[in-house]
Amino acid sequence: MGAELVTGIHWLEPLMPSFPAEILKLAEQVPFQAGKLSAMVAPQMIQRVGGLLRVTSSFYSNLIEGQFTEPVTLAPSAPKRNRKELNELAMMHIGTQQAFERAITIHNNLPWDSAFSSTFVARLHKRLFDGAVDEQLRLSNGSLLVPGQLRDAAGKDVLVGNHAAPSCTAVIPMLARMQQVYGRLPDARSRLIAIMAYHHRLAWVHPFVDGNGRTVRLVTHLQLHKLGLVSPLWSLSRGLARQQDMYYARLANADKPRRGDLDGRGQLTQAGLFEFVGFMLETCLDQMSYTEQALNVSNMRERLHTIFAWDERIKRAGLKQETARALHILLTQGTVTRADFKIFTGLPDRVATDQLRSLVQLGLVESPTPKARDVYPGLPIWFAQLLFPDLHQRMVTAL
Repeated sequence: MGAELVTGIHWLEPLMPSFPAEILKLAEQVPFQAGKLSAMVAPQMIQRVGGLLRVTSSFYSNLIEGQFTEPVTLAPSAPKRNRKELNELAMMHIGTQQAFERAITIHNNLPWDSAFSSTFVARLHKRLFDGAVDEQLRLSNGSLLVPGQLRDAAGKDVLVGNHAAPSCTAVIPMLARMQQVYGRLPDARSRLIAIMAYHHRLAWVHPFVDGNGRTVRLVTHLQLHKLGLVSPLWSLSRGLARQQDMYYARLANADKPRRGDLDGRGQLTQAGLFEFVGFMLETCLDQMSYTEQALNVSNMRERLHTIFAWDERIKRAGLKQETARALHILLTQGTVTRADFKIFTGLPDRVATDQLRSLVQLGLVESPTPKARDVYPGLPIWFAQLLFPDLHQRMVTAL
């Protein structure tokens, strides 16, 4: 295999060819849709949906790797005994995403090219796998994956399916070249396209012995976050997992050599890269559309009434249909006063007080103290899975 391995960085070129008009149009739609989605939702609700979508991203990123993790046990409020029973890598994914999102927000003056540095990619991989037990790090040859170690330091070449990754000696030069090109783009549209192109090129380089898929998807998420396009209201990993066959096919097609004289001027297919970038942008828009429909006022009202009519947990708690109306207002506005919530139910004060207490006990309403003036929406995973159809769908065609 060694004699055939790619060693020259010219194999990456051109990293930013002239993309066709249809891709430029998609890249213009993404920020518009992201802004439209954020404007629909109250800030308090965005915060709660954001916590939910971190679980969603972890669930689907693991599902892409062929690992099913139960979303209910990934919630921050899940009992610790349950946390020990689930795949610890899923918890590390959630913690890593949250920590790096916070760091990017706090250090928002860091240059754009920092999100493409080999140091950033290696730190992310280390954080994702640091603390994993040996069995989770064990490779097919019996050795252990070293979190954060690039293949050049490991001195290992790898074959991934039919793809012979570039030589380990080429990893650092290739990462540096991608940072040089993608990190210097001045405008938001070019940067968005670069994020999607980088997703393929980074996966093609395969910088780590293992764990590349999770790392590449999280890198993309965090780059979108730095660009200001990832409100916490949608999950790219969800869209990729639900089209897993197409995702892998588009990645594989973009790995192939140039198809002829009309297929760009590089070593790799330009048409394949265009198809991949277009697919990624369309997936972003599709997931934004899903959340927009799920949070639509009339759609949510109807689903709440259905949930209150049929869900056994709701019925056992003795919750009335009138309470669904007040909960809908709370979900829409993000916060209301305790007194207003009870008024919105239209029930007598004592009954409304009991209903609100039951909602707090179920986690559907959050109250800082038993008599706090304001109450906030709660989104426990079990309830969110009822409220947002197919949020966590286990069956993916590739599995």
